[in-house]
Amino acid sequence: MEALENRMIQFTSQKFGGMLTLNAIPGHFVTSHSHVNFFIDLTMLKASVDDCEKCAHMMARQYHSLEAVDTVVCLDGTGIIGTFLGRELQRINASEDRKPVYVICPECAANGEMFFRDNVESIVRGKNIVLLMATISTGTSITRGMECIQYYGGNLLNVFTVFSAIEQKDGVPISTIFTKDDIPGYASYIREQCPYCKNNTPIDALVSSYGYSRFTNQ
Repeated sequence: MEALENRMIQFTSQKFGGMLTLNAIPGHFVTSHSHVNFFIDLTMLKASVDDCEKCAHMMARQYHSLEAVDTVVCLDGTGIIGTFLGRELQRINASEDRKPVYVICPECAANGEMFFRDNVESIVRGKNIVLLMATISTGTSITRGMECIQYYGGNLLNVFTVFSAIEQKDGVPISTIFTKDDIPGYASYIREQCPYCKNNTPIDALVSSYGYSRFTNQ
């Protein structure tokens, strides 16, 4: 069985040039809610301290709101990036009292619903929040994060992500390092309209922002 990494292609950001490269593997992949023709591999960008710091810096450069951020809510294993992003946003806040910026991750119940424990609510309720994600393809996953923040009374100001195929969700801006224009031909399909399925092309792997899992019979 061919290693998917043998197909790996590196892409650069039109916004930021060669400051970071994005690894992507072409093929037929299935997410929890769509089929895509590239797997965006963020393994190194989420694990390398140097790359995480660069990601945070590029994200913070795109934050133009006058509202000071209180809390960074991290999804998809982006906690290291989130720590650096919190520091960058704290500098942008630039208040004399240098109020803290908190970095937290919600938990997920068995049904996929996100929630915060009682002891964490105080740094969500009534606070200015930014949501940090790894990738956004259709916007379905982002809805869960937005609903969680709304339920706990947070004020969502902005969404940050490493890669996004969309520019906003329900009026909330998405600040991203890489866009679908950086990956020529990138596409996402609902299952019924997937051209690979219509052509009986085998699925390469099940994918998420955490990685991929190949089928054992391949």
